Amino acid sequence: MKTVNNLPHLSTMLCSILLLLALFSAETSAADIKAVVYIDSPKAGTLLQLRGIAGKGVLIFQEASTKQSRDLCLSAPIRFAAGDFGGSTVGIQSTEAIRLVIYSDNVAEKLSAGDEVVSEDYDITDQNDARLGDIKIESGLTLSYGFVLNPGEWSWSSVFGLDRKTVDCEAMLSNKRKLKDGLT
Repeated sequence: MKTVNNLPHLSTMLCSILLLLALFSAETSAADIKAVVYIDSPKAGTLLQLRGIAGKGVLIFQEASTKQSRDLCLSAPIRFAAGDFGGSTVGIQSTEAIRLVIYSDNVAEKLSAGDEVVSEDYDITDQNDARLGDIKIESGLTLSYGFVLNPGEWSWSSVFGLDRKTVDCEAMLSNKRKLKDGLT
C-alpha cells in the first residue's frame, strides 16, 4: 500500500507566509489618513459603451480646529459622480458601496472647504498599488473610472454650513461599518 504525505508542500507554506507578511506590511497608520469618502448605495447606469455611477454619501475629515484631538472628526454630505467607457448594455442598477481614502492634505482641505475635486487632477491608486497616492480606491470602483467629489447637498443647511456633524474619528478607519449619515 502506498503512503501519502499529508503535510502541505513547502512552497504552499512559503506562499502563505509571504502573503501574511505582505498584508501586514501594507497597513497604513491612522495619521496618514486625512479623510474618507463613503457612498453607501450608488446607482450605476449604462448606455451602450458609456457607464456611469452616481450617489450621495458622507465625507469624514478632521478639520484644522479639531486636529488637537485625534478622537473627533467632522462628517458632511458629499455628492459623487463617476464614469468610463466600459458599458455594454442599457440599464440602471444598484452597485456596491464606494469607499475612497484621502491621503493628501491638499485634497482633504479642498473637500472640507466645500470645493469640488476631480480625479484627473490627482494621483489615484487602488488596493493593488503599494503606494498611497492622493486618493486610494478601497472598494466600489476601478482605476478606469474618472470621478468628481462635490461636497454638500442642495439644502439650506448645506448652504449655511449647518450640515456638518461631529463624529468619532474611528469611523475613518473602519472599513466594515456603514457610515450612513456620518454615524457609526
